[in-house]
Parts: sequence; C-alpha cells; structure tokens
Amino acid sequence: MIDKKQKSSSPPAEFTERIARLLLSFIAGSTQSLPAEDNFRKQLEGMTAVIRKGVRISPATELDKEVENYFDRLILEHKFVDEEKDIVKTMVLEVVETIKSMMTSSGDFDGNIGKCTEKIQGAATIQEILRVKDYLVNEMQKAREHSHTLREELEKHRTATETLSKKLEESEAKALVDSLTNVLNRNAYNLKIGQLVHEFKRYKEEWALLVLDIDHFKKFNDTYGHKTGDKVLKSVAATVLNSIRASDHIFRYGGEEFVVILGRINKETTKKLSEKIRKEVERDYFVDGDDKLKVTMSIGAAIITPEDTETSLFERADKALYQAKQNGRNQVLVDI
Repeated sequence: MIDKKQKSSSPPAEFTERIARLLLSFIAGSTQSLPAEDNFRKQLEGMTAVIRKGVRISPATELDKEVENYFDRLILEHKFVDEEKDIVKTMVLEVVETIKSMMTSSGDFDGNIGKCTEKIQGAATIQEILRVKDYLVNEMQKAREHSHTLREELEKHRTATETLSKKLEESEAKALVDSLTNVLNRNAYNLKIGQLVHEFKRYKEEWALLVLDIDHFKKFNDTYGHKTGDKVLKSVAATVLNSIRASDHIFRYGGEEFVVILGRINKETTKKLSEKIRKEVERDYFVDGDDKLKVTMSIGAAIITPEDTETSLFERADKALYQAKQNGRNQVLVDI
C-alpha cells in the first residue's frame, strides 16, 4: 500500500526528463564564461555528468533553446564590450605617448603621465577608464600652452576618445545583441564603426563594409508567415557568421538587412570573401511542410578611403547593394 502511494506521487518521467534538460541548458550557459580550471565550473560539470547518468535526456524544447540563446547573447555582448574597452584604453594610451614624445622631460609631468599609464592599464570598467581620461584632459590643458603642434594632435585624440567613450558608456544601458538572430545589432554597429574609422585614419589599414540584403524576403512572410520568415533570418545570420573569419563582425542592421565588417583586406579579398558569403547562403535551404525554400542574398561592398566618414562609407556600400539588386539580385558588387 505504501509503495503504491509513493509510486503515484512520483513525477512523470517526461516531466523529470524536461527538467533535467532545462537544468543542463542553464549549466552549459553558466559555465561558458568560466575558466576551465575554475572550481565552480568543475562542480557544475560534475553535476552535468550525474544528471546525464541518472536521467534520460529529452530533446531540446523551445524553452531550452531560449535559455541557451540567452547565454549565447550574454557572452557575445560581454566579449564585444570588453573588446571596445580595450580599444578605448589603447586610444587613451596613444594620447599619453603623444604628450610624452612632444613635450620636454619634466619630473612632475613624467610622474603624472606614468600614473595615467598604470591606471589605464589596470582599469576594469568604462567608468574607471573615463576617470583616467578626465585626469588626462587636465594634463592636456597644461601641455597645450607649450606647443601649437601638440595642441592640434591632442585635439584629434581628445575628440576621438571622448566620442567612443561616450558611445561605450551609453551602450551599457542598451542591448548589443539581436534577440532573434543572436548576432550583434545596430547599437553595436554604431559603437564599432566610429572606432574603425578612427583607427584607419591613424594606421591606414584597409577594411571593408558589406551591406547584405535577403532577396525577395517579403514573399517569405507573405506566403509562409512571419514564423517562417524569422527562421529564414536566424538561419541566414548563422550561415553568414560561419562564413566569415573570427576577426570579422556581423551585425543585424534592421529587418532583413545585415552589415559585415571585414578587416585587413583589399579589393580582391573583399570580392572573394563576399562571394563566399553569397554562395553559402545560396547553398542553404529551408523546409516548410512539403516546400523546399531557397534563399539568396545581394551584397554591396565598399572599402574605406581617407575621405570616408561613417556615413559616406555606408552610403557607398548601400549604393552598391542597390545596383546589385537592379542587376538581377543574388550577386556581389564592390564600390570602386
């Protein structure tokens, strides 16, 4: 009798399996950002082994996938912000080096600048970086009185650093990853593009901006519904992400439009990498009931020049995209 009561109070096997699957999703997401040697990570991995051994794991549900996607977005966002913080640090250190190289040596001055260098290298948050920058601005004010050339150089550095710092500070209150496609979004693009334009003017290292648009995307929504349209967007984003190099970036710019930034390129490699993206998207397909859906993409590309601003570069790539669509779609056009 007691055994029967205990049996009836046990949760259904399906419920146990789903809870176990959901728990594994949380553990997998939580451990991604922890170092391999971290003790807490090892404990969680030990728990994973126990769960897998004791419970049959059911296939992933929509909720499981949402949990996994959440952690993927979180990690991508943190990685992106950390990279941008490092760029701001580098820009501030460039200001330090400019001052040191153009000013005559002074004990107090050298000591203050040395402190700036130590503080900026040890800064962990954007607020700490900005505090060092403010301190540095005060040193700039003193230094400006000594040299007209230095004044011009510092003004360039100050404007660029403050612009990027402000964007980065504002970005901390915004999402930087698109919740549907799990790639960087337009907020992240707005932050990245200014930094890259600044770097080009300083280091003259070419990079390319690609504007990508899914051909006839409206028909997917109109014919098969928005759920299928969302699946197309997610799959295309994943295909593009897998087609580019680790040093490149993809952003969902809006709707069915994406932007890709290719670093360290020339016209030949821009065309080659853009074609690779186009072909990979064309090679993929989607199944909706009995229908096998093919997707193609048009791409417009532009390589940065000394005359370009953030706006003009995008406009050149967008114009090339428009021309690619006018020429028949499913093709790449590089603006010369």
